[in-house]
Amino acid sequence: MSESLKLVKRKGITFLTFPLWENNTQVSLGFSTRLTGVSSGPFASLNLGLKSGDDIEKVRENRRRFLALWGKREEDLVFGEQVHGSDVVEVNRSVQHYAVPPAADGFITARKDVLLGAFSADCVLAFFYEPRLPAVGIAHAGWRGTLQGIFFKVIDKMEEIYSINREEVQVVLAPSIGPCCYEVGPSVVELFPSSSHHQDVVFYAGKKKGYGYLDLRETNRNVLLKAGVKRDNIFVSGYCTCCNPQIFYSYRRSLGKDAGSMMGIIFLDSRKTAL
Repeated sequence: MSESLKLVKRKGITFLTFPLWENNTQVSLGFSTRLTGVSSGPFASLNLGLKSGDDIEKVRENRRRFLALWGKREEDLVFGEQVHGSDVVEVNRSVQHYAVPPAADGFITARKDVLLGAFSADCVLAFFYEPRLPAVGIAHAGWRGTLQGIFFKVIDKMEEIYSINREEVQVVLAPSIGPCCYEVGPSVVELFPSSSHHQDVVFYAGKKKGYGYLDLRETNRNVLLKAGVKRDNIFVSGYCTCCNPQIFYSYRRSLGKDAGSMMGIIFLDSRKTAL
């Protein structure tokens, strides 16, 4: 679909939102950029990741500013210890905090005002919305999560718990590293044939024998189609995080050093009314 995330600036913060949801339904979504924050040096400026080595107080101030756009606080946020796996957790209480975040890369909820979040710096974040119930979800996938079909498992989990209609689910894929920059070696390429999603994988020839450029976007679009999501309900951002250093952090571009993180959030907003 042509409709996709839009870069906006609100209350001094630059981020991406999805107009189709923001304007027409009771769901709210946000995906941060690296712009208009307080971090400095290699983390400049809206770094929202605490694992980066950035000053903790600056990261917390960045989170405060970003979440305040929706009247939210950091303590409202539910997220996981992202382990590049395929576990999906249901958040079934209005407040569900963990002493230690669960080792999970996907979350779903049908509770209003539960704030789901995830972090990325090249991996693709997917935002899920089923308008009839309604219910929402968020999931994080690099090559490992893609190999395990985490986005497929989110749809399965939503059907199992909420009895959703797969054809009604809408999915937005946030900016991620593009096939232009995401070259992987033989140790990764050789794993995909053993995956149950091997037919969904989109690779382009690499510069060296045995290497390939992995297209996370198209591969995960194929996974979602196999899961029963309609093609017209999948919205994919064209931004490559590695190619746009002025807007996004990139783990690949920084060679794994001093890489900040973007954050994606989604929640059912009780202040809105569904059509």
